Amino acid sequence: MGPRLDEIDAELAALTELRDKPAGAVRITAGEHPAAAILWPALADLLPAYPDINVEIVVDHGLTDIVAGRFDAGVRLGERVEKDMIAVRVGPDGSVSV
Repeated sequence: MGPRLDEIDAELAALTELRDKPAGAVRITAGEHPAAAILWPALADLLPAYPDINVEIVVDHGLTDIVAGRFDAGVRLGERVEKDMIAVRVGPDGSVSV
């Protein structure tokens, strides 16, 4: 029974290591400005630390149906959010001079 318990302990240790090492694909849709000002700087710090994460950013100018487009997240300027979506602030309020 001892060797089998050692095998189980080794498998549990391997699972714990995988849990602590994020991996996979993330698809994000964003406007041009949010992609350049928010996403790229954040990813520049994140991706070297987690090389097993693959991020695809699709830049467009309209509102995209995140579900139909099979995106994991969307980043847009403003406060307009579809009623079934959850919004989280990812950057500071901006000021515009005209």
